[in-house]
Amino acid sequence: MQVVSMGPADYARPELVGVIRGLLIVQFFAIFLLPSLVFAYLADPDPFVYAGFKAPRRNMFFLLALVTIFVAFFTVALLAMINESLVHLLPKTSQKWIENGETAANGVLDNVLLLKTPADLAMAIFLVGALPAIGEELFFRGILQKLFIQIFKSAWPGIIFTAFLFSAFHMQFMGFLPRMALGIILGALYWYSGSIFTSMLGHFAFNSINLLLIYFKVSDLDSKSTSNTAFSLIGLASLVLVVFLLNYLRKKSTTTYASEFPPLTEITIFDEPDHPA
Repeated sequence: MQVVSMGPADYARPELVGVIRGLLIVQFFAIFLLPSLVFAYLADPDPFVYAGFKAPRRNMFFLLALVTIFVAFFTVALLAMINESLVHLLPKTSQKWIENGETAANGVLDNVLLLKTPADLAMAIFLVGALPAIGEELFFRGILQKLFIQIFKSAWPGIIFTAFLFSAFHMQFMGFLPRMALGIILGALYWYSGSIFTSMLGHFAFNSINLLLIYFKVSDLDSKSTSNTAFSLIGLASLVLVVFLLNYLRKKSTTTYASEFPPLTEITIFDEPDHPA
């Protein structure tokens, strides 16, 4: 009853840190992991392959995923600056609603990210780095992206729409554009590599970079995006390089819509010569 009645201010209460950490673990199993595995089990005779648990087509895709995510960090930062500017153009009531959502989310992170010791950092990397990387990638990329690519009958519309849902799910609209961009990049990594492990690795690396920056006091949750010409140029250069890297990944990939979703063939008894009469 106390958990249900918790408000935004309660999420930052230090005495509730154990509850918050527990809720993150429950969320991982109840919302992301178990529903995804059950769906994959019902959807395909080989559920783990269906969900993307297979080796990438080339081992170099792991390294390419890490390089792309590191470069994309500056693209995401630029989009965060643009996103904040757009939010400030909204009506005051909309701004207030968005800010309240950010307060609740930051309260959770403030409680989880008590990064005073290396042990605290390790716990944060597990809760905020590893669990979301596994659970969210399995749910959004392994299941939803596959479904939407089939619905749109094309890879990129499915990747983009899934990234939109991925960002909207977090209910943090101060960072909607950067999170959607990250979702697009992770979706492309999964699609072209053919393995959910590459997008999980990229997601984990991105979250961990943020945690390390907070731990070493390079940034904090309340810091605003820097707005200057040099920062914008770095962000634009980063965006160009991300596009180049994804295009390189595409050229090295053998993934096509036809290879991933071959047409179904109906089988009847007339197609089975050994079928008993």
